[in-house]
Amino acid sequence: MDSWKRIAKWMKSTYADEQIMQSAQHAGNKFITAEEAWRQFCLIPVDFLESPGGQVDAQIHNSISAFLIYHWDAGHAAGLSLGNAMSGQYNAGFTLLRSSLELILNGALFQCLAQGKFRDSPSPNLEPVDSLRMLTTHLSTVIRESRIEDSKLEGNSIVIFDILRGDWMQYAFSLKTGSVIQQLADWGTFQYLGDNPANTVRSLYFNLSKNVNARVEYTDAGRAMEEGKEIFELHSPILTQSLADFLEDFHFAMEIGVIAILNVLASKIIRKKFEEKAEQLVESDAFKRSNLNKANKLLGDWNH
Repeated sequence: MDSWKRIAKWMKSTYADEQIMQSAQHAGNKFITAEEAWRQFCLIPVDFLESPGGQVDAQIHNSISAFLIYHWDAGHAAGLSLGNAMSGQYNAGFTLLRSSLELILNGALFQCLAQGKFRDSPSPNLEPVDSLRMLTTHLSTVIRESRIEDSKLEGNSIVIFDILRGDWMQYAFSLKTGSVIQQLADWGTFQYLGDNPANTVRSLYFNLSKNVNARVEYTDAGRAMEEGKEIFELHSPILTQSLADFLEDFHFAMEIGVIAILNVLASKIIRKKFEEKAEQLVESDAFKRSNLNKANKLLGDWNH
């Protein structure tokens, strides 16, 4: 048998329709709300960027292009994450979910760095020697000395990557995710995520990191032992508790993503149009099924 046929056969066995269906039956409404939250995360930018003629509003699209390039990958990684978990591949599901969250965070970060009002206001909660604070300050200097017009950069935010690509600062430091979360929280990206949104997002990120770091109790075999299931089955056993934990984290990660999207869009769409789109969104049955209560409250307050 050819190698590609063997891998195709293994894939069909590992990601079997019956396995996903059984997981959905075990999860019940938690799966429905998680899947719908993922759909909302993926589709909200499409809905808000649509012009009255049904085309994409190129001006708004370009102004948030730094965010969108990450959003595309984040949505794909989230879908793969959900598919793995529903197939009994929990470690892969949690690991991909952390990747999706990182993509959301980076998309929001670089979108903000393309805007002067954010770039020139580094977080007071970051130490002067923090790599992100240094990068933010350095970027402001480079853009000013290069005489790059803020209006052009903000009108086509993806250009921020061209500026970074040619600068040594991109390679000098590794940005700490905790610092990125704190900076975004201080810029108001995570409104309505609680009294201390930075700690809330950070808690989810570090919980997901336990799976990435392959601690034995977070491997699929370790989880099966904890939940009294067979370790080495032909089809991975459905672990009810692990599945429930995953869907809860997944739903929350998608809500973080939706709130980040809405904050990015609100800064680029004229108020009246944004309010019209927001009203349509909260009234849609699909959004109601997603159970994105914090995002719903954020939209409700914007409309009053």
